[in-house]
Amino acid sequence: MNGHERRAAVTKEAIKDAMLSMLERSPFTYITVASLSREAKVGRATFYTHYTGLTDVLDELADDAINATKSAAAEGLSGIATLADQMRKTTDPGELAPYMDLLPVCQRVADNPKYKVLFTDSFVSEYMLMNIYRRESKKMLPYIRKNTHVTEEEADKIFLFGVTGAFAVNRSMGWNKDQSWYRVQRVLLTFLEGGYEALRKL
Repeated sequence: MNGHERRAAVTKEAIKDAMLSMLERSPFTYITVASLSREAKVGRATFYTHYTGLTDVLDELADDAINATKSAAAEGLSGIATLADQMRKTTDPGELAPYMDLLPVCQRVADNPKYKVLFTDSFVSEYMLMNIYRRESKKMLPYIRKNTHVTEEEADKIFLFGVTGAFAVNRSMGWNKDQSWYRVQRVLLTFLEGGYEALRKL
C-alpha cells in the first residue's frame, strides 16, 4: 500500500468511525454528509472523493462488520443441527460459548461491541439485515437446495424467513444473551432443524 492508499484508508476509517459514533447519539435520518464530515474532521469534498452518499458508508460498515465476525466451523444446516444438539444438552452460556460461531451472521455481527449500534437504529438495522441477506444468500441458497431439494425461489424465501426471523427475535430480546435468550434459541433451532428435516422428505 503506497502513501496515497494509506491516507485514503485512514480517511475512510475516520468517516466510518464517525458514523458509528453519531449513530450512538442520533438516528441515521438526522445525519447529513455535512454533519458526518464535521464529525470525521474532513471536508465535504474529501467525503465525496471516497463515497457518493451516506448509504455507501453503511455498505462498507456492513462489509467490515460481517468480515470481522468469526466464520462458523460448520455452515448452514449442519451448523443449525450442531448448535441445536448442544443447546438440548445445556443452556449454560459458558458451556455454549465455543459454539456461538454457528449462530446466524446477524447475531454474530451484533455481538461485536463496535458494530452493535448498527442494529439499534431502525433504518440502519433494516439496511444491515438486507445487506446480510444479499451477501449470505449467495452461499446459503445452493446449500439449502442441495440439502432439501427445494426450488431456487423456495430456498430464497426459506433463507429470507430465517434471517428476518432471527433478527426479529434478537431485536425483541435487546440483543442480550441471557439465560432466557439461550432457552428461546434452543426452541427455535429445534424448530428450524425439524423443518429442514421435513423438507428433505418432500
